[in-house]
Amino acid sequence: MKQKILLLSILFFLSCKKTSTVYSKYYYFEKQEWASKDTAKFRVDIIDTISLCDVNIKIRHGELYPYSNLYVFLTTVYPDKSRKTDTIECILANSKGKWYGSGLGDLYDITLPIKKNVRFSKSGVYEFYFVNAMRQDPLPNISEFGFEIIRVSKNR
Repeated sequence: MKQKILLLSILFFLSCKKTSTVYSKYYYFEKQEWASKDTAKFRVDIIDTISLCDVNIKIRHGELYPYSNLYVFLTTVYPDKSRKTDTIECILANSKGKWYGSGLGDLYDITLPIKKNVRFSKSGVYEFYFVNAMRQDPLPNISEFGFEIIRVSKNR
C-alpha cells in the first residue's frame, strides 16, 4: 500500500510540471570572438500551436568582455517564408560593471527573455538568425550564443 501511495505521489508531482524545453542549442564561436560574418543559426520545427512558450537567448562570455551590453540583429523566417528583423539589446552587467547571470571562473552565463507567453501561430519550420550588431568586429570574449524555447503551459 505504501508503495502505491509513493508511486502515485511521484506521478502526481511529475505531472504538475508546467514547463518543458521545446528547443535548446548553442552556437560556438571559435577563438571566443563573434565576427559580424558569423551568424548564429537555429532551425526549429514547431508542431504545437496551442501552448504558450517563452523564447530566450543564452550568452556565455568571458570576464574581460569589454561592454556591459550586447546588441544583436534577429531575423526570424516563418514557415510561409516571410521574414521579420528586430534589434535586441542584451544587458549583461549593471552600471557598476557587475555581471548578471552566473559565473564559473572567468566565464559568465546569462539567460535573457526575448518573448514571454508567445503562441506560435503556424506549425512548421521557423529559422532564427542572430548577427552581432556591435561596432567592434570581431567582438572579443563571446564564446557561445544559445537559443531556447520553453513551453510554459499546455493551454490557456
